[in-house]
Amino acid sequence: MRYDWLTKPGFLVYLERFLLGFGVLGLLFVGMAYLDSALVSRQAMAAFDEALSAQEALEALKLEEPDQSLWSESRKKKYTELTSDKVPLAVLAIDRLKLQVPVFPGTDRLTLNRGAGIVDGTAYPGEKGNMVVSAHRDGFFRPLKDIAVGDQIKLKTLKGTQVFVVKELFITDPLDISVLDPTDSQTLTLITCYPFYYVGYAPERLIIRALPEQPNDDSRNDIFPKPIHITNLVTSVDTHPDPNTHGVLNYSQ
Repeated sequence: MRYDWLTKPGFLVYLERFLLGFGVLGLLFVGMAYLDSALVSRQAMAAFDEALSAQEALEALKLEEPDQSLWSESRKKKYTELTSDKVPLAVLAIDRLKLQVPVFPGTDRLTLNRGAGIVDGTAYPGEKGNMVVSAHRDGFFRPLKDIAVGDQIKLKTLKGTQVFVVKELFITDPLDISVLDPTDSQTLTLITCYPFYYVGYAPERLIIRALPEQPNDDSRNDIFPKPIHITNLVTSVDTHPDPNTHGVLNYSQ
């Protein structure tokens, strides 16, 4: 037969080796991507610690920001980049989940590879209103699969540490932009894709609402007293947003 060579042992051996090698290369590529992301995150948090130490030293010396009135625009830009681009605005931590991630402005792909990102147009740390933070479900926000109402979220900035308490958990559609709406009081909203173990482009979003901790705060009797438990576990695959979907909540895979 014309295609008998396809069934010859030698060809099958070479085909098996080729497929095995291709699979190994794929695993190495994915592994390197995760290692690079983790390294960048650690470097960002180290930069934050250095900036915090410098900030404390400046406060001890009662020094002020340099006078930039005579600086050129390029010099101002470089100064801003040096003081803000590599240093995260904050570090978000949930001790119970062993989660610690740097928080940067914006939610572009590069930012979400470095850590979590603050959605443009929402509040910044320390500001009144709704601060919305997003990160990848199969990356920095993976521990959120075990989040529960009543959990404490620590937001550490150069000005100090603020503690928030989780008040509400719910699942919504990627097109639901109401979760970005401003609030009258200080609110912390975390967003990530859902389900956590979904293969491909996740169809929903997990929303976590938290408010500043108050004295004698007991939130575990609230709406969701238990952690979210994920069923039907399958392998998670990091994917990019569906180009045919235009919802504004597509930045957190």
